[in-house]
Amino acid sequence: MRKLLHICTMLFSISILFSCDDSNDMIDMMSPDMTAQGPDLMVYGITANNELVAFNSKNPKNFSSKTAVSGIVSGEKLLSIDFRPATGELYALSNASKLYIINTSNSSARVVSTTAFSPALSGTIASIDFNPTVDRIRLVSNTGQNLRLHPETGAVAGTDINIASTASISGVAYTNSKAGASSTILYDIDVTSGKLFKQDPPNNGTLVEVGSLGTTFTGQAAFDIKYDNSTALLALNNNLHVLDLNTGKATNIGMLQQQILDLAIPTEPVAYAVDNSNNLQIFNPNSPMPVSKSIAGLQSGENILGIDFRPANGQLYALGSSSRIYTINLGTGAATAVGSSPFSTLLAGADFGFDFNPTVDKIRVVSNTGQNLRLDPVTGGITATDVALNPAGAMVSAAAYTNNFAGATSTTLFVVDHNTDKLYQQNPPNNGTLVETGSLGINITNANGFDIGSVSQKAYLVATVGTATKIYSINTSTGAATSVSDFPNAVRGFAVGLGF
Repeated sequence: MRKLLHICTMLFSISILFSCDDSNDMIDMMSPDMTAQGPDLMVYGITANNELVAFNSKNPKNFSSKTAVSGIVSGEKLLSIDFRPATGELYALSNASKLYIINTSNSSARVVSTTAFSPALSGTIASIDFNPTVDRIRLVSNTGQNLRLHPETGAVAGTDINIASTASISGVAYTNSKAGASSTILYDIDVTSGKLFKQDPPNNGTLVEVGSLGTTFTGQAAFDIKYDNSTALLALNNNLHVLDLNTGKATNIGMLQQQILDLAIPTEPVAYAVDNSNNLQIFNPNSPMPVSKSIAGLQSGENILGIDFRPANGQLYALGSSSRIYTINLGTGAATAVGSSPFSTLLAGADFGFDFNPTVDKIRVVSNTGQNLRLDPVTGGITATDVALNPAGAMVSAAAYTNNFAGATSTTLFVVDHNTDKLYQQNPPNNGTLVETGSLGINITNANGFDIGSVSQKAYLVATVGTATKIYSINTSTGAATSVSDFPNAVRGFAVGLGF
């Protein structure tokens, strides 16, 4: 009897299943939890309460962290966020027409400029995203405002043509979000029509329809595209979606733990090197496929001897053989001299270490002849001529400070001697005293570059051994070098993006 009852129950269930008119009836019968599975991808978001959240899009119901963002001026509200492909740093836009950089490790923020940009933000909803080809921020608001912002100054880089008043854009995102990208497409989410558009060309504000999202929403669209274009995520109201950039269709992948205003997908690691022909090379240090840009604007016959990022503003600085320092435009490779004349104490040597001390915002320069200088990144002049490296005879050709982030209160200076093939601490730096850490375990030439990640504190050395150049990770406790990957050429400088 029990078996017969079981069979009858099964038949009844099947009859209900096949009585549905179409597949939409089937979807209506599904429980709310029966949604598509999201990709295994870490994402950051901001809430209406200035909180930074992190979650995996595979499980959006559970935030792995939620922390109030510190350092925001009282009364200001964060509206939108995006990662800068050129450095990996997380930028945020506030309703006071200011840009902030947020440290994802502790949710602390620092303002790029205390002066609000002009023209000021127009609208109650605004979205920012980095154009990776020119390293500028696109800002679009629900009133049609269409601006370009400079990530290093916080100022307006271009006031472009407004978007048609028939649309109300609430989210934008570029494709190919990699440093050195040569092409990109800007996509817009319009809340009025519930559609996905291309903004093409971006500066003209022209919208070209892609298709309907297939869902309705109110307020802001939290929207971003992964750097390899494999995934586009869209948060509408309380739900997270995967967006098809070809059709515009949004597929629900789950409810969020809490509604967010915007989301941002981290970019891939990025580093920079300079080759012997003064080309700026851009690449992922873990799997390098360099993109090269010629460095223009140097003195006749001048060579770049070292590079490093300034933690205070995210600019890339370079040391020139004419005893000058330059800032480098990451979008074009153009060099701009800091100051109008060479240093009062000229460079002495052929090989140099060049790195920012993050605690005092000054540049340390050391050389294979023992020279030990401090430079001012604002004036381009000499801050101090310090005690020569000792013991005498050291042939230092690379240098890097730890804790290379704005606001650091402590730091350690490491240097590499290509003659002894050893790693040293320069402690104290101003006295030039070298304290051995240990052997690299490889026989390097003077052609090398060295830097330490700001967030990871991972030390990288790009060095030539014999005729082969490789990227190595350096154990700063022992000095030991471990091969990470091959590199196609010798280098004269190396710097890791500040977000890594």
